[in-house]
Amino acid sequence: MPDKYRTVGSYILFKEVAEDVLGHLYRAGELGKSALERVVWLRLFDGPGIPKEEVAAAVDQAAEIGTNLKATNIVPNPAVFVQDGTPGLAWDDVPGQPLARVFAKTAEEGFPVPVDNALLIVEKVALALSSGLAVEVGGVPLAHGFLTPEMILVTNDGEALVAGFGLGDALLGSLNDEGIRQAVAGYIAPEVLVSRIPGKRGDVYSLGAILFRLLTGHPLPAVPEERATALSTAALAYDEGPIPQDIMGLLTRALADRPADRFSSAADFKKELDKLLFGGAYSPTTFNLALFMDRLFRPDIEAEQRERSEEQQIDVAEYLRPEPEPVVMPETGVYQPEGAAAGGKKKGAGMWIGIGAAIVIVAAVVGFVFLRPAPTPQLPPPTPTPTAEQIAAQKAAQQKQVAALVAQQVNQMMAEKEKEIRKELAARQAQIAKLQKKLQTVKKSSTSSAEQRRKARQIQQQIAAQQRAAKAKAAALEAERKKAEAEAERKIKEEQAKAKPSPVPTAVPAAQPKVAPTPTPALREGQFVDPTLVDTQPALLRMEPVVWPPQALHSHRRGVIIMSATVNAHGVVTKVKILRADDKILGIPQAAMAAAKKYIFKPATKDGIKVTTTATVTIPYAFTGMVP
Repeated sequence: MPDKYRTVGSYILFKEVAEDVLGHLYRAGELGKSALERVVWLRLFDGPGIPKEEVAAAVDQAAEIGTNLKATNIVPNPAVFVQDGTPGLAWDDVPGQPLARVFAKTAEEGFPVPVDNALLIVEKVALALSSGLAVEVGGVPLAHGFLTPEMILVTNDGEALVAGFGLGDALLGSLNDEGIRQAVAGYIAPEVLVSRIPGKRGDVYSLGAILFRLLTGHPLPAVPEERATALSTAALAYDEGPIPQDIMGLLTRALADRPADRFSSAADFKKELDKLLFGGAYSPTTFNLALFMDRLFRPDIEAEQRERSEEQQIDVAEYLRPEPEPVVMPETGVYQPEGAAAGGKKKGAGMWIGIGAAIVIVAAVVGFVFLRPAPTPQLPPPTPTPTAEQIAAQKAAQQKQVAALVAQQVNQMMAEKEKEIRKELAARQAQIAKLQKKLQTVKKSSTSSAEQRRKARQIQQQIAAQQRAAKAKAAALEAERKKAEAEAERKIKEEQAKAKPSPVPTAVPAAQPKVAPTPTPALREGQFVDPTLVDTQPALLRMEPVVWPPQALHSHRRGVIIMSATVNAHGVVTKVKILRADDKILGIPQAAMAAAKKYIFKPATKDGIKVTTTATVTIPYAFTGMVP
């Protein structure tokens, strides 16, 4: 680790993760008044072609949007700022990789993104954009406007997060730079390239462009006139075969030249995509996407785990910026910050005032030496009783030290076991990919339909068996890690108790009885914790498609249902509350609630303990009047 770190405003830069046409992406820490408050992803828009003034002017609006826009697939707790004229964006650290880096790594490794994983990534991005439509800016639903791979993070646990809401309009100005235009123009709709005005249908085009890159391994051409040919001749990077017709239909509509020919919004795009995902032809899972990321970035993940452990031990005291201590100015006796100049006095007047002050001081010293009474013995001042804040700070420091030691010991204990299990999981993932490829071949074959269905069922059963075995192995690894954590924590606390010296009794004046601090109750698994206080938010693992009532499907209503779901320590939704319902009739909110109750989450944690908290669930809808 470097001896000296660079700081940007209230952030300390730990590691540069990527440099691209937009600027730099770092893993960083946000500094508080006395300690490191959180670890973050930090993007600085400091690329040479970035219109910094335009982006800086959008910071206030983006900050307000970030406060109001909370959803599963949007980066958590975003903060936008301007430092020395350079705009920046920070959000909670979630281990993963920028999508741009995923693209670069798959090309380098010759390991394309499987079709199922490609569809799942885009589905999660579409969900984030659909959530944005619930926020209005100037009376218009929010569009992202600059959906490029640099703005998407694929996490190690199989999620996709979108950043940059509220900044897209200003970032479109960067297309004036030739380097940026060549790098990102393939993801921007033709009319947006010309007008620089973002919109819902422009975001749909960007979704289609990202899906095209995930499937084929290369971006759409920067020149719009060349894109139709690229689409018509496209082939899957995964098996070099043609793009399946159902996916090609989705791509063709999303990438239509005329905005009116596209899906009307990301919500409509997602609805059509969900038909593919849950229709049986494909079997995407968050678990498989997590395995893919593990296979692709295993050395990077291991290195980052070590680096994060080391970063937790960094003493950030020298990087903090406390307020200057006040000092007494000899001329006036007035308290002023250290180093402040006393203005408004002539040099000569200051000299005479100084001489007069010196005479007074000398006289006072002489009088004190000759006239002072005999000294009386003084007792040493009593040891001050620590305040509640000091006790809490000491406890937090001890907990942090224990957590770091536990992590270090557990990593040592589990390293060989995890290596062995990850190797097995990677082998199973490779087998699943092979079976999925075989399944696609069977479905395209010219054999009789009955024989085709029989073979397809057999292969699907084999895929399901592999997935169950992989999940069981991963669960066993997690259980063993938790057992190791508990054992390591117990041993460390025992050693600390042995090494802790006995307290030396001190005299406490009778007038100041010592009051024992109120003990903080231990956190229990399953205890409810406010979502603003948890360490990790619930992460959606499995969605349940909404079964809309026939009368709703026959209507032409469109809107969004936003709900607060209570997620327990097992990731199960126990309660759902409607926060917003654009339509309260035809059974629309009830159907959305019924689906949300069947969602499965990765539970939230606090201090390493699984807890109960709430998560926001957003379900958009747009009925065409036709029953599918």
